[in-house]
Amino acid sequence: MPDRPGRPEQHALTGQMPRDGPATHDWDRYLAEYHDALPGITEDVLAGARDEEDRSPYDWLAEAVPVGAHLVVDLACGSGPLAGVLGHDRVVGVDRSAGELARAAASGGCWLRADALALPIRGGSADAVVTSMALMLLRPLGAVLGEVGRVLRPGGVLVATMPIRARTPGPAEAPAFAEILNALGQAGADYPEPLGRAVADRFAASGLTLHGDETATFARTVQHPADAERVVRSFYAPGAGAARVTAAVEELQRRVRSAPLEIAYRIRRLAAVR
Repeated sequence: MPDRPGRPEQHALTGQMPRDGPATHDWDRYLAEYHDALPGITEDVLAGARDEEDRSPYDWLAEAVPVGAHLVVDLACGSGPLAGVLGHDRVVGVDRSAGELARAAASGGCWLRADALALPIRGGSADAVVTSMALMLLRPLGAVLGEVGRVLRPGGVLVATMPIRARTPGPAEAPAFAEILNALGQAGADYPEPLGRAVADRFAASGLTLHGDETATFARTVQHPADAERVVRSFYAPGAGAARVTAAVEELQRRVRSAPLEIAYRIRRLAAVR
């Protein structure tokens, strides 16, 4: 049975970046340490980003969820920002991080600690599954999508957003986003499950038909040193090392002391139906 979140144990890395992994980067360990140490950091940063229609990335994701969806499973829910947009009464959040779930539980709602490969949801009972900035981290992706297909009812939808980290920075990324990636040694780095042009085939193999694949840009202004640190530490940087992360933080702080800096995030939204 899944555990409901309780008070997380004190983490040795609270307030710090997780320790470096081996050269191959143990993403599972890295992500577990990262989210227990820095719960809610992604949401804290992205919640302040807006597109040209004044939507946050969470508003944009929620727009693709049918209004009549009564049971929405938030996969890899983090600290639960989507429940605040979609409504706590219809969202069940699932995550592996005790730290993230403890923060989510502070706002009420239903939160379950479980793995994406074994969702504690009855088959065919969910009207929608949503996942924000996480699908590229869940693996093996085929098995995860199969589990999503299991819990969705026929006609149910999956809506997922994920960041775009192009190997060649585009105009929307320049200069701040690309510069932070470079400073952290992550330029051109892939996620554990990169979703490229074959995404429709990968969805189809799990009984999901892709019917939407869009991108949008969301920008926020970094105005003070504390915010600059939060922005830099919100980037995944396995293997970067504490010294390199600190140097990247200090560089962005130096720039912000001179003038506010805008950072733009390009985000991809996928929508599929079972």
